[in-house]
Amino acid sequence: MKRIMHRAALAAAVIALAGCASTKTATAPVASKDEIDKVVVVDWEDRTLGLEANPAWLVEGRRGNSDKLKQTLNIETNRIVKISPATGKTQAQAQAFSRAGFAYSQAAELNQKVIGRVGQGLNDVNQLEAVYLAASETKADMAGLREERGFWQKVRRTSADTKEREEYYVYYTVYSMSQETWDALCKKYLMDVMGGADLTTETQKKIGALFSEMKADADKKELKQAQEEAALYKAQIARLEAESAKYREAQSAKKDAARQASEEAASLEDFLQ
Repeated sequence: MKRIMHRAALAAAVIALAGCASTKTATAPVASKDEIDKVVVVDWEDRTLGLEANPAWLVEGRRGNSDKLKQTLNIETNRIVKISPATGKTQAQAQAFSRAGFAYSQAAELNQKVIGRVGQGLNDVNQLEAVYLAASETKADMAGLREERGFWQKVRRTSADTKEREEYYVYYTVYSMSQETWDALCKKYLMDVMGGADLTTETQKKIGALFSEMKADADKKELKQAQEEAALYKAQIARLEAESAKYREAQSAKKDAARQASEEAASLEDFLQ
């Protein structure tokens, strides 16, 4: 289980670097009262040309409605679109993280699907652990992408606890891919998961059955669906941790009992002598 948590922490650190980097410094200016607990966009791409800080295509795309995004950016309706957000101290850094972190974000999305759906039918904690490790270590092959659009924002965030103010850049990269590319990605990911751990045939069948479902999830129409997947994922990880804790306790109890029996036997032997 320590290996699980170590790898989970490592994956979280990588994703955090790509998508949630903080630029808070010890010398950050103190915010005024009317700024506390607020996050505001203070600058953005093509601001001088009258472009909005939160264009409709970006808002709808982040909500999971790809139709508006495709329409505004003139992307073919039969292509799959994905948005990769990331933060950085500078615009260039945020852009680099956005591009570099896209494969990680897609792997995380597919990971949640596998763990959430397959984990519901697994009663064996060791089997769930095997699926978790395989799904977490499998990389997403993002070949065949087309970068459609980029957009940056400069954001100011204030802390309610320290009253300090920090500023950083957010960069959104819009990618598109053909339906065939998305299908190949889902297929390769699932095949790599099944081949990356000692899984039973029954579990492999459950993972393989996700193929059609993952293909259909290419363009998420509702944010609710993504939230449900995230909730399922968290529930399965919590169950895995709880079951692993019980197993460790049981093993510890067995060792204590064995040690006590050994000590009692030794004491009896000394007494008889």
